[in-house]
Amino acid sequence: MPERLLARVDSPKALRALDEALLPPLCEALRQEIIHACGLVGGHLGASLGAVELIVALHRVFKSPVDRLVFDVGHQAYAHKLLTGRRLDTLRQAGGVAPFLDPAESEHDAFAAGHACTAVSAALGILEAKRLGGEPGQVVAVLGDGALTGGQSFEGLANAGHGPLPLKVVLNDNGMSISANVGAVAHLLRTGGARAFFEALGFVYLGPVDGHDLKALLAAFGEARRCAKPVLVHAVTQKGRGFEPAEADPHTRGHAMGPWELRDGKLVRARSRATFSDAFAAALERRMAVDPKVVAVTPAMIEGSSLAAVKARFPARVHDVGIAEQHAVTFAAGLAHAGAKPVVCIYSTFLQRAYDQLVHDVALPRLPVVFAVDRAGLVGADGATHQGAYDVGLLRALPGVTLLGALFGEELDSLLETALAAGGPAAIRFPRGTLPDLPAGVALEAGVVSGARWLKRVAAPELTFVALGPVALAALEASAAHPTWAVLDARFAAPLDEAALLEAARGAVVTVEEGTERGGLGSAVLELFARRGVRPPVRVAGLPGDRFIRHGEARAQRAELGLDARGLERLALEVLG
Repeated sequence: MPERLLARVDSPKALRALDEALLPPLCEALRQEIIHACGLVGGHLGASLGAVELIVALHRVFKSPVDRLVFDVGHQAYAHKLLTGRRLDTLRQAGGVAPFLDPAESEHDAFAAGHACTAVSAALGILEAKRLGGEPGQVVAVLGDGALTGGQSFEGLANAGHGPLPLKVVLNDNGMSISANVGAVAHLLRTGGARAFFEALGFVYLGPVDGHDLKALLAAFGEARRCAKPVLVHAVTQKGRGFEPAEADPHTRGHAMGPWELRDGKLVRARSRATFSDAFAAALERRMAVDPKVVAVTPAMIEGSSLAAVKARFPARVHDVGIAEQHAVTFAAGLAHAGAKPVVCIYSTFLQRAYDQLVHDVALPRLPVVFAVDRAGLVGADGATHQGAYDVGLLRALPGVTLLGALFGEELDSLLETALAAGGPAAIRFPRGTLPDLPAGVALEAGVVSGARWLKRVAAPELTFVALGPVALAALEASAAHPTWAVLDARFAAPLDEAALLEAARGAVVTVEEGTERGGLGSAVLELFARRGVRPPVRVAGLPGDRFIRHGEARAQRAELGLDARGLERLALEVLG
């Protein structure tokens, strides 16, 4: 029955034609399909399970694609994907269904977004464009309450609430972003102040509505559709609803989970080795234990940045500011200005959202803020919006910034000590994924480090790989059969170790990085060679600058891009003619 029902309802039009008595079993079928698919391929399970009834009711009342549904991020939208004809068995896989919403994939995806807080602004722009063009249809922004910790949501709400356009906003309130929401607005939603708050912003407020009561949702959305003013429907949902392991998780409610299987009713997930996130958090905890001035700041990434144990030990010195990257950076600037030693734990893709604050509030006054740039490089299944491709280019463009690339988990203590001792802004970039083994013969330095490190040094190098981060291990493997090929771990993308690079320039040079080729390590090396008047043959290996890398398996993407050992060896042979 559930499979047959899903097969019948493969479009919003088919949903609107369905007998209303079949809506509850349809919701159950959607929920089971989401659980099944995420068990096979992983995915953002929790929010999507909580939004099933909400999405069914939205598509029942509003007529996509004439009416446009703009979802914040897309974590909550798996039921929307299913109701618009997409199966989830290829979710987040190369060539398969996109991890978030993608207008190129479906006409029912009104706007693409992988970062939070964009829905209201985008929806208001789409509605204004409809007005200008005389096009029919309404526009609905669907945002999670986690987006109310971010400033852009309020910029959009303030503009829309007192404007002339009848924008519809649905607040999917499950009390969490990845983990429990923080701040005054979350408290306000829990204590009954939502009506006065949103009415003060200029919205007609409907709610709170039980987000799992189809009749209540249909009535509220119907009233919102008929209203000629800006309307906000406040729906209270349960993250992870219908999947007991997620419901029972007090921290993330199954926010994003890898593939699993159920054995005797218990969730079993593959055990993994420690990650770079784990290793950095451990290094940070050790530093905080000996230096009371060190504090951690994170924008809603306590679990994502492996900070739960650090926060448990130092609750007053770990600050989760919510999905508010700009605030996180300037808050850290204020801490540094007053004598504290802030470490901002943030993903590469989310650091992009605070670039003005990096320039104006940290780099310009040369404040000693340390950035732990997690997920730097390819991230695999999360795709184009989350690839950590641009942090090197963004950071090395700023005067006075020290930029380090971690190669091994064992060296993160010394890199953190180096960053804290830099006397100005500093960043340590490290990738998503498990820690590599330390090769035999590679020595680690204790304390502050300086300059590049030779992983393989030869007297008269025919060619040198100059690498940043774990791709250096692929370069080391590529050089194994070639005794005249050297490997230099640049370690610093800024400032560069000029002496080591000029030594490398005695032969051909291949720079290797998991970041964009435009403006990254390779560009820095070429600039140095041009400035010093040396002209070795040089090739730059990195992420292409002329396209975004979509979702897929990161290891396969490295092979496709020539960033594995075989690809680097092939490129080196080409350089040598």
